[in-house]
Amino acid sequence: MEQGKIDSSVFATLLQQKMDQSGTASISAQELMKTLDAIALPANQMGKLKPGAMSLDSASDSSGAAGASLDRSAAKISMPNVSEPTVKSGTPNSNAAQYADLVQAASSRFGIPQSLINGIIDAESSFNPNAQSGAGAKGLMQLMDGTAAGLGVKNSFDPEQNINGGASYIASMLLRFDGSQRLALAAYNAGPGTLQRLGIRTESDLNAKFDQLPRETQNYIGRVETAQAKYI
Repeated sequence: MEQGKIDSSVFATLLQQKMDQSGTASISAQELMKTLDAIALPANQMGKLKPGAMSLDSASDSSGAAGASLDRSAAKISMPNVSEPTVKSGTPNSNAAQYADLVQAASSRFGIPQSLINGIIDAESSFNPNAQSGAGAKGLMQLMDGTAAGLGVKNSFDPEQNINGGASYIASMLLRFDGSQRLALAAYNAGPGTLQRLGIRTESDLNAKFDQLPRETQNYIGRVETAQAKYI
């Protein structure tokens, strides 16, 4: 493996394990590998926390081209550990309805729950497409410019591009962490490099080393899960 490059064999192995006998995920697997090789960042740039948003480091594991690299067959990949709340709790944001079609399309495309996408948007921007953080994160799912570029998002304030980019990225994190939603959310917020440096690869690792994560990331996981319960 070239020094400083992310080992994409982790993704290749996981995707291969999840392919059914007809090979429906093969195109997605090939495209994801190409994208990872194309946009992988040097190791010394990974995992720098960008408060309230995905960091530039996160782009190193993105699926690219605003989700084009993970085609519709990706929705057929099983993610057995993705947890969705079973009891609705709280009142949905009043602005959520206007993005329902975009969220539904992204959910179908990437095989992740609508409630998860909505929960991230709720926690990140309160469904304000023009939201911009002090760190420069933009739009509904708060994409940093570097992350957006890696995802093929040309305009982070465009709801469709932003949702497709954010959904593509969280889907790739779910694939990386074998469907673990809590690990994927931690990586979405802090960057996968942070988890890698801490040796957090499984739910057991996360439980044992939770207090070693940045405080914002610790809070972020709970914030998204609480918000997610509004949209089941």
